[in-house]
Amino acid sequence: MMTAHAVGRWVIGAVLVALAGCSTTRMSGDQLARVAKDWALGIRASQVIPVYPLTEDLQPGDVFLVETPLEDQIKVYSEKGFLPLESLVVRLHPKGYSEFYPDWPGVDKDKPAPPRGWQFPKADGDAPADYSDAPLAAFPTYNFSVSRSGGLSLALPVQSVPVGLNLLDTASANGTITLKDAYTYGLPAREMDDAVKRWGSESRDYLKQYAPPPLEPGAKGPARSFYLRVINRVYLVKTVDVSLFSNRGTAADGSAGVPGKVDLLNIANDTDAKKRFDEVNKVLASASGPKNATPDPGSAAAPPIAAGGSVRLAMATSRSVSMVESFARPLVIGYLASDYRILPNGELGPAQASLAKVEGRPQLLAAPIAYTGCDSNCDRLKAWLGGEGFKEKANVKRLTEWLGEQPDGVAIADMMTGPYPDLRRRAAVKFVNP
Repeated sequence: MMTAHAVGRWVIGAVLVALAGCSTTRMSGDQLARVAKDWALGIRASQVIPVYPLTEDLQPGDVFLVETPLEDQIKVYSEKGFLPLESLVVRLHPKGYSEFYPDWPGVDKDKPAPPRGWQFPKADGDAPADYSDAPLAAFPTYNFSVSRSGGLSLALPVQSVPVGLNLLDTASANGTITLKDAYTYGLPAREMDDAVKRWGSESRDYLKQYAPPPLEPGAKGPARSFYLRVINRVYLVKTVDVSLFSNRGTAADGSAGVPGKVDLLNIANDTDAKKRFDEVNKVLASASGPKNATPDPGSAAAPPIAAGGSVRLAMATSRSVSMVESFARPLVIGYLASDYRILPNGELGPAQASLAKVEGRPQLLAAPIAYTGCDSNCDRLKAWLGGEGFKEKANVKRLTEWLGEQPDGVAIADMMTGPYPDLRRRAAVKFVNP
């Protein structure tokens, strides 16, 4: 049986090999693409659009310019499993969180809008992130396989897999990944629609340059269109549990000089279990990241290894290893969004669900409602209705009933900022200035 010190020396070599890459040969572009797709397919199964690589800097209100034709988007989504997030146009800061999450702890109009209050509980940024008040989400457990000969067949954007594979010193393994401490937050489509239409009306000249070009003589089919993709909900994960189960005895040549396989821990036979755990986790800490990093809460020895997070050994035997990876702050793994077609005059068309579009599912086309802004009558009516969110429910009921009696009546939200100035004037005269 190896001593704790010997285990430590073995682990140092294994971890360094893992951090350098899971295979002694560089993975080809095709392999890397396949790896990314496998990860994305797992996330897509949960009915969200995957983010790859993971990022903290994505939130509801982010607006991206989509220059790829729809048929090409569907092809890219099918081949890669995800859509690259590029050409960020603007980050909107829509209001309405306190109305959408009424009485929700930590969400009110006097505090920073999500996710700032959870990312940085204190203004100086010294306090650790605290998402305990954020809405929870849950994801299924995903299965995957890894192999040194072919590289990772699943390019998980986490370090636990290559580290675990080298700790096992195995040529191939099957495994499971569980996304834990998952959260979600967002805003309703109506609230986001008002925000993007307001910005669009103020940026008409900018949007006109992306208006559909005229068709060439003899060209068939519709003109190429540009879209704005507007994020309205994101999904984040703080902790990833990875379990690997060895398929073969050793990795042989793939271990790149690391000493022969060692049973890291078999709690059924090893009386020094805690000592070995501590030794392995200390080595993981020393091999990965700055020495002055703050350990993850609940972990005795788990300073950063990737993305400001930490990796620690949770369980190990001669044929299996379980590891826990925690990020410093939750990272976005997926999102939901709406697409707005940029029309010839620079106006925006009606919202369409991005997920349905890229999956090729048919959608009924709605007629766009022009955004004209909030005029003086809109301001008066909004104050009478109780401000953002229309808190005066009795007045909302009265106005709704009155609109239902008008020959040109529409929904309150449409009336407030749509092309209905006379309807707003009549409503203001009746209810606000009788």
